[in-house]
Amino acid sequence: MAEAGRDDGGPGVIRSAFGLLELLRVLGRARLADLTRESGLPRTTVHRLMGQLTAVGAVERIDAHYRLGPNLLTLGQHVTPLERLRAVAQRPLIELAAATPAHVGLLAMAATGPIYLDVFLGRGRLPFRREPGEPAPSGSAGARLLQSRGRALAIDDGCSIDGVSCAAHALPLPGGDVACVGVTVPLPRLPRALLAPLQATTSRIAALLAVHPAEPM
Repeated sequence: MAEAGRDDGGPGVIRSAFGLLELLRVLGRARLADLTRESGLPRTTVHRLMGQLTAVGAVERIDAHYRLGPNLLTLGQHVTPLERLRAVAQRPLIELAAATPAHVGLLAMAATGPIYLDVFLGRGRLPFRREPGEPAPSGSAGARLLQSRGRALAIDDGCSIDGVSCAAHALPLPGGDVACVGVTVPLPRLPRALLAPLQATTSRIAALLAVHPAEPM
């Protein structure tokens, strides 16, 4: 029987890899030191496995942190091929989260309804934590906008969740589909000053998509 954490290329290493993926699902984002501590695996094993998982798209690395990658998001949530959108939108979303106090999300329609493709945490503490792949709350601005089709902007001033407000701006995609960029703050009313940077970020992502067309299948 293989020893726990032993990287022998058989069931033990597969079990270790799935264990690390499960940790990322729970933690959202984690450093190598966090994964080593929580998994109990040797640091060299964790580093090797994370490198292999990153290479196949199951995990992605942002600075010093790891998180679940777009391939798992697609397989696990049956999302239509939106990995390119997620990659193109990442930098503008990070900058929006850094420039404002809002939590920032990228949402799209899946077979089961609106889901988060990406989430970047803001400064204020929310009474919940959203993760990529999770369904969007039905009363949220993002979910309402995606389900209505044709609206450019939706705002929720604390109606869906008491003390939490959000807004979402539509992001037209090549081929006629629509995604949206959303901002959320722990306030009973959304500061209208957030609408301008929200719209600017959405327009920036749309422009990036236009100049970086999808590669042929």
